Amino acid sequence: MVASQWFILSLAAFIGGFTQGLTGFGSTLLALPLLALVMDLRLATPVCCLLAVSINVVLTSRLYGHIRWRVLLLLFGAALPGMAVGVRALEVVPGHWLKLAMASVVLSFVAVRLRGRRGRSRPGRGLGLAAGFAAGCMGAAIGVNGPIVAMWVSRQGYDRDTVRATLTSFFLLAGFGVVGAQSLVGLVTPEVLWAYLAALPALLLGIGLGLAGCGRIDEGRFARAVLLVLVLSGVSILLQGAWGLVRASAPSQAWLGAAKRVEVAAEGARMAPPSMPYRN
Repeated sequence: MVASQWFILSLAAFIGGFTQGLTGFGSTLLALPLLALVMDLRLATPVCCLLAVSINVVLTSRLYGHIRWRVLLLLFGAALPGMAVGVRALEVVPGHWLKLAMASVVLSFVAVRLRGRRGRSRPGRGLGLAAGFAAGCMGAAIGVNGPIVAMWVSRQGYDRDTVRATLTSFFLLAGFGVVGAQSLVGLVTPEVLWAYLAALPALLLGIGLGLAGCGRIDEGRFARAVLLVLVLSGVSILLQGAWGLVRASAPSQAWLGAAKRVEVAAEGARMAPPSMPYRN
């Protein structure tokens, strides 16, 4: 690993650790685009997932006493059937359209919050079930499950430790399933493990600073920090979806090559001398 790759890897791990240590979510959405700059996605994705699991292990152990177990079971129980639907949905709906839809929901939620229309009542269990189901669906389909759950939990009126504890415990359970599935299909290679170990010091530093920062801000600033991470997450998903849409709309090289061959063949047929008529 060259110095530039190590620097970007460490920067991504630090940003992910700091962000999730501060707000309880957002590490993968902010770290993965950076990792993709210096490594293939088949390497960057499992590295990012291992880093996310490590973050959630640390945060869950630190905030264990603040977990709302009924909320956690509600969200994760709804996420399980959502995962099954998400796998099937990706076979019908292109991933970039799902990303664009999710980005629209997240950014619309932030816009409403910034305009001060917060509502007088907390979202109920029905919306919690919908959030968990949508998180499972999107997590299985496009690898993004954080913003939807964070939107619902952040509206429950919990203090910051309860918000972070409940979110990170949910992500930890989901992360174990993701990393386990990646291991079964051979994505967690020695190269992935070496990159993960190289990023650990920066990750732990980021987590520590994020936890310290959260302890120094009041509840109002924490709520604004959550909204900021939601904005960054929404923009990141929006850009990924837009780029996927552009790539899907552009004619592929294979199609262009086939069209060129047809054009050449047609030109050859036009210029060839006429054949003699068949006679018995």
